[in-house]
Amino acid sequence: MATAVPDTVALQQTMRMLPEYQERLAKDLIANIYYTDPETGVVSGIASVDPLRGMQLYQTADGGRTTDPAQGARDADGNLIKLYRSSAEGGGFTTDMSQALTDQYGTPIGAVMGGVPEADIMQFTDAQKSAINLLAQPRIDPQTGESLGPQGIGLYEPLFQDAQATFEEGVDSFKEGISSLGDTTAAYDPEGQIVYDTVTDPSTGQVTRTPRTDPTTGEFITRGGYKQFYDPFVEDVIDVTQAEIQRAGDIAGIGSRAQAVAQGAYGGSRQAVTEQELQRNIDDRKARIGAQLRSAAFTGAQKQAQGAFENQMKRGQTASQLFGQLGQGIGALGTRQGALGEASQAALQRDVNALFNVGSLEQAQQQSEYDVQRAAAIERAYEPFQRFGFVSDILQGVPTTQSTLGITSVPRPNPVASILGTAQSLSAGGGNIGGILGAIQNTSGSR
Repeated sequence: MATAVPDTVALQQTMRMLPEYQERLAKDLIANIYYTDPETGVVSGIASVDPLRGMQLYQTADGGRTTDPAQGARDADGNLIKLYRSSAEGGGFTTDMSQALTDQYGTPIGAVMGGVPEADIMQFTDAQKSAINLLAQPRIDPQTGESLGPQGIGLYEPLFQDAQATFEEGVDSFKEGISSLGDTTAAYDPEGQIVYDTVTDPSTGQVTRTPRTDPTTGEFITRGGYKQFYDPFVEDVIDVTQAEIQRAGDIAGIGSRAQAVAQGAYGGSRQAVTEQELQRNIDDRKARIGAQLRSAAFTGAQKQAQGAFENQMKRGQTASQLFGQLGQGIGALGTRQGALGEASQAALQRDVNALFNVGSLEQAQQQSEYDVQRAAAIERAYEPFQRFGFVSDILQGVPTTQSTLGITSVPRPNPVASILGTAQSLSAGGGNIGGILGAIQNTSGSR
């Protein structure tokens, strides 16, 4: 059984309409955000311009300023005259690039309206550059002109070299003290000490001692000994003393002969024996006195020579000790020179660190100031969007009365569908109507 098709279909549309003042406000907001003039095609509105990009200011013919290149004045070459931020104390604008403010790269800063500076990192300040140059600038050898490397690296090297040379001098002095000490340990020789010549091999540094000889006799040359202190007048004293003894003996002989004459024994054997005994006594006394005087002179010379030898040994030992102390002192001086090199290096590094830290504070301050200025520029650039958003929020929150417009659409009847429907109804009713439909034949030969 076929389903009946309704003769009428109703289409209802509903539309909410804002009050006129709200609709006008919304259109004004949208037009100020982005609008295309249907006649000129010019796009306007805050969304049509990049808020991060400023508009260059140009000088006009009358000395004013504009952002429209078409109204800007041109120079003799036909180029637009741009304005720059002036470096004068009062600020302002200038067309002279040499009088313009420059950024950290030395580029003149153009005068723009709006816009946001590019994100940037502050470069090293003058103090930081000075610290780096102080540490890294090359050291030049004043004699050869060759580079000795960075100034702050190896600053101690020359002082270390001087310290090494000084230390070597101290070692040489100490060795000389030890060498001279060897001459102070010899045993005393009454005949004198042999003089030695000391020779140092320049290639090996070996020290050799050779005895000094007399070129005439070939004998060893000695120094010291009792002979240098023996009294040269001892023999004169002995001769005088012996002469006095002989004179005294002669006088005694005269007396003895006088006595013999008195006794009548002069010229006899007895007198001869007496005179011989007297002369023997005189000779014996002369020999004894001469030996005593020579022995005393030798003993005195020996004591003086030994005392001089001991004093010489003491002086040599003292000199050796002084050489040793001098060597130690020079070695200590070399050590201090090396320490001075380390101290110089450390002092330079402290100066570099202090200078670089001061520059870092200055760099951080400049970076903070630049970041704050850029943040303020971003805030100014996006402030119009915030205002429009604020107004939009107000607009959405305002209570409104809405009107509803309803439209009902009735379609026109389809005549073909009406005929077919009537025919189906008649066929279902039977009778003559079926006969009428039966009389209709299909002559096309298809069903």
